[in-house]
Amino acid sequence: MNKSLFYTLLLAGALGCRSSQVIDHSTNGASGSEPPPAANWFAQSLFMLHEDHHIKVDTEVGKNADPQETARIIALSRPDAIQIHAKGRPGYASYPTKIGWTPPRYERDVLKIWRDIARKDGYHYSIYYNLGRDLEVQTRKPEWNRVNAEGKLQDAALCYHSGVAEGYLWPMIEEIMTNYKPDGLWFDGSVFTIKNCYCQVCKTRFEKEKGLSAPATPNQPGWTAYKDMQRQIYREFLAETVDRIKAKDPNCLVTINLAYSMHMPEKPYEGLDYFTADFGNEVEELSQEAHWYDNQDKPFEIMTTVHLAGGNGKERQPKPKGQLEQEMAIIVANGGRYNGWDNPDSKSAISAAMGEHLREVVAPFLRARQPWLLQSERQPDISFLYSATAHYAATDSLPNAFQNGGYMVPVTDNIWQAGLNYEMLPEYKLDEGAIGSKLVLVENPAALSESNVKALREYAGSGGTILVTGQGVMAGRMPELLGIAPPDSAAAATDLRVAGKKQTHTFTHKFYRTQARGAQVLLKAKEARGTEYPLLTSYPVGKGKAMAVLMPLVSREKGTPYPVPAALLAEILAEALPTEQRLLVTDAPPTVETVLRRKNNQHIIHLVNHAEGERELLRITWHKYYKITNIPPVPATHISVKLPVKPASVKLQPQNQEIQNWQFKDGRLEADVPGFAIHQMVVAE
Repeated sequence: MNKSLFYTLLLAGALGCRSSQVIDHSTNGASGSEPPPAANWFAQSLFMLHEDHHIKVDTEVGKNADPQETARIIALSRPDAIQIHAKGRPGYASYPTKIGWTPPRYERDVLKIWRDIARKDGYHYSIYYNLGRDLEVQTRKPEWNRVNAEGKLQDAALCYHSGVAEGYLWPMIEEIMTNYKPDGLWFDGSVFTIKNCYCQVCKTRFEKEKGLSAPATPNQPGWTAYKDMQRQIYREFLAETVDRIKAKDPNCLVTINLAYSMHMPEKPYEGLDYFTADFGNEVEELSQEAHWYDNQDKPFEIMTTVHLAGGNGKERQPKPKGQLEQEMAIIVANGGRYNGWDNPDSKSAISAAMGEHLREVVAPFLRARQPWLLQSERQPDISFLYSATAHYAATDSLPNAFQNGGYMVPVTDNIWQAGLNYEMLPEYKLDEGAIGSKLVLVENPAALSESNVKALREYAGSGGTILVTGQGVMAGRMPELLGIAPPDSAAAATDLRVAGKKQTHTFTHKFYRTQARGAQVLLKAKEARGTEYPLLTSYPVGKGKAMAVLMPLVSREKGTPYPVPAALLAEILAEALPTEQRLLVTDAPPTVETVLRRKNNQHIIHLVNHAEGERELLRITWHKYYKITNIPPVPATHISVKLPVKPASVKLQPQNQEIQNWQFKDGRLEADVPGFAIHQMVVAE
């Protein structure tokens, strides 16, 4: 069952284009035949190079940025686009600005050097600008900085309601665009800096709109409304920033770090051209963020460092090959592009050693896989709902307006570790009916809106299955949709005993007591005192069904043992989506993520090794810098893939090796995949 069977997908927004030709970087050598201009150069790109040049007061800007040597190092790996800072968090510029501040030891225009290399050697040219943090503004213009509830300045975080946009950010962006005409602007520092601001301008707006004083704590009247106002100020600023850029140059691509990420799971502003997220070394968060962005109808990238930060007297060092390949594999298997992050030195020279590392590790991995990656589409078996309503409710008491979505990692990990090939479903796509699978999992949401419940009812009525778990069974009219009585509020965790089809399970878990009102009871749970209640129910809704699990199913606190026994989880999931109905089934170990994608007449099965390997914590800054080595390989694995027709060939890629003894039986490809190290693709064509 595909997307068109139920609903019409959203159309992607119009994207800007440049008239310049697109360079073919599919090999490390000379370019091949040149394709026609792309509608969005980023959509045709796979490998970006980012140099993170946070210039400080003592930085000798450009002193050692020799144009010939810089060009030589970049050419070692031939990225599709190159990117360097115009202004980082410290607030100083890498070019002679008339709007901001150039450091006293400035020697040479770094932006001009990189622009000239890009134009001469055929790279797309993107400029980094920190839109949300500025230490020089905090010192020189404190009235533009965010203020906390105690009246103190927040950590170099700009308030977009203070006049900083009109007086500083927008004029500086216009200056950069006028002088350097970049192909793209990559903005940082904004989404995750948005906390409640108590400057007089923000407080006055709230008092005017709500008739309340600005609340300092979650238990004061108006707290949620005040956070909503901070989000709205950011939305207004983002939209006007993008619109100003597009008015000046419609072909300049615009992206903002972590905008509309799992921090901000809203319908994206149409003016953004692609999505981006910087994760440094947080490999655990890559998969879920890639899943999220892959269902946003525009291309995306994820950035990780190609180096490891030093610590305990150690110098910065190249990230181990297996560690880098694991990060890249997770990103590209889930539809993303890769942005490799390195740092120039204090004199603006980029590292020749890192250039060699990019040539030897990053470029070969990406270019070998490129033919099967760009413009491929996910073919999911299950859609996992991640809604703005639930996210903002779950994080309401926290100070950030857009809180990190990393708390969901245990949930999403448990989905793919259970062998499920899933898509992340945004709330707006649920409400608009753009659902890509037969099964929607609504896992223990902190809240559901009326429109969510209505959309779930319509989806089930059209033939889909919804599986609602935990506190989701209590939301609004959800009990009526599920065919159960409104459950009692769950108190503390309860000892449960569940008789499954093959074995009896005993465990302790949060449990919602209810009775069926028309729903069929598929599994019961017995409490220690002997009382039995429904655990798993199913209720017909139109052509489909609504199922309830009266406990959280795949949620757990990070770092704690998984509370639902794996065999019971598998039994519940098999009731919701029988194995024979799934597009992709494997016997891979739970350390392997499996993804099914399609590109033209090719079905591409990705298998990604998430094994932890041996880890050494080198340093903790903004990111945890782990050195990961000795990642154990994946043993031979069997895959079963539901296909519309018998394939003409089944090959391991990028090895271009035909799989032996594959079979096509009852509409399914059955194949044995040899063991592999980090990432393996099977391409059925």
